[in-house]
Amino acid sequence: MGGYVSADQPSIIDDPSIKSGFYGAPTVCVVFTPVSFLYGVPDAFCCAENMVLAASELGLASCIIARGEDTFDTLLGLELMKKWGIPEGWIARCFVTLGYCEGGYPSPKERRAGRIKIIEQEEIL
Repeated sequence: MGGYVSADQPSIIDDPSIKSGFYGAPTVCVVFTPVSFLYGVPDAFCCAENMVLAASELGLASCIIARGEDTFDTLLGLELMKKWGIPEGWIARCFVTLGYCEGGYPSPKERRAGRIKIIEQEEIL
């Protein structure tokens, strides 16, 4: 496992009280791509984003979780891929959790100063 992730959004890496990297979601989808496909990573995350948008339209809560490669780069992960019929040469890129939110949704966080810069057309030329 990696190191510290974020004080704002602690993960299973940071907080030992979090027992599941999938936050207890009842459904976890895995997005796989061919290892050799140049655009596998961006395509996988575009797929995941579309799944999240569709879930939202259906009233479901969802979350995109990275680290698919690390999760399946284990003996258990390789055994699961074989059991599920995932062809050799394919790799897990990310996960999408689906379920219903318990309680209200958290308020959006304020943007940090200096994180967004709008460049006007006059500045480009």
